[in-house]
Amino acid sequence: MSTFAQARPAASAPLMGLVLIAAAVGLVVAGGYVLSQLMTVGHTAYNSDSRGIFWGLPVVTYDFFLLSSTGLTMLASAWTVFGLKDFEPIARRAQWLAITALVGGVAALFLELGAPFKALFLIPFSFQTAAPLFWKVWGIVFYALALAVLLFQWLAAGAGARPPRWAAVLALASAVFITFVAGTVYGMMAMRPFWFGGEVSLGFMVEALLGAVTFIIIFTHLAHGMNASRFDERTRSLFSGTLGALFGVLLVAHAFFVASRLVAGLWSNAEGMQVWHYLWSRPMFQAELWIGIGVPLLITVLPGLRKSLGLQLVAAVIAIVALFVARYDFVVGGQMVALFKGSWAHGLLQYTPSLAEWAVLATAVFLANVVNAGGEKMLSLDGPAA
Repeated sequence: MSTFAQARPAASAPLMGLVLIAAAVGLVVAGGYVLSQLMTVGHTAYNSDSRGIFWGLPVVTYDFFLLSSTGLTMLASAWTVFGLKDFEPIARRAQWLAITALVGGVAALFLELGAPFKALFLIPFSFQTAAPLFWKVWGIVFYALALAVLLFQWLAAGAGARPPRWAAVLALASAVFITFVAGTVYGMMAMRPFWFGGEVSLGFMVEALLGAVTFIIIFTHLAHGMNASRFDERTRSLFSGTLGALFGVLLVAHAFFVASRLVAGLWSNAEGMQVWHYLWSRPMFQAELWIGIGVPLLITVLPGLRKSLGLQLVAAVIAIVALFVARYDFVVGGQMVALFKGSWAHGLLQYTPSLAEWAVLATAVFLANVVNAGGEKMLSLDGPAA
């Protein structure tokens, strides 16, 4: 029987149907508002400026979704490339979520760029090989091709189908490459000390994988009607065992990455590092540290709490919000010190996203959920029965 003809489990169908309807309505409202703003007032609808805040919330959204996508492909590769049977129950859903996250991220980028189709053509054919963005775009091209092959030759072929190994390897290699280059885009900017550093690419790798684990936890629960008792035994065992432990390890690594950069930033008196003192004084940053990292860390490192799939879901929701806030602080924080100071740039530059920029975030979220909910209804995303 064709996969498209196979129904999802009856328990999840009503919830996924509601998600699909709600996301579609939200997409029309949010996307329509952004497009109307861009067609009437152009990019003045965004609060970026010529003093130094060039990348705002839409770029944060793009980065977040792109790294989530590459991390999900890395997570799926535990089965598709390395053949680890424990990860087979989540491999298909992880690979589909990688596709949906990429769609949401590219949509946010296109809404941010002034001439997206021109950029899509000019950047890869500019042959500016010294620019990390040149290599990043080519990485995304090969990544998208690999994902397309995996979609049509594996995900759409039924739960018993095997992924084409060459496509799975290409997707993994491209995902790792994109994540590394995305880190170097920031880490090579010596003129912005807040970003500069060779450890940024490693931090991006950890955050990509951490985002992938949180996504697979949240959307697996969503696909099963937010009722963990509907999980099959292999999925339940994976979540309470190997995946739960991986979640904890990644949270520890992320916490060390954030803490090490914070301590170095607060200690340093280098120009540009005063942003850390500003962030440390903000209640939102404190909440990100103690709630966004601390609470999920507590749940995942204590074996007794980690085995509770309900608490694990709570930890995943908190962690994914904290990851997005951390991405916002990173992207915007690196631009708060003007590159060329003058009478027009005293102190730190300030930035608050406009309503149109929040609508770009909403558009990306709604679009990704429309695509995901459609896939949950048409594809068989649970792993094959043991």
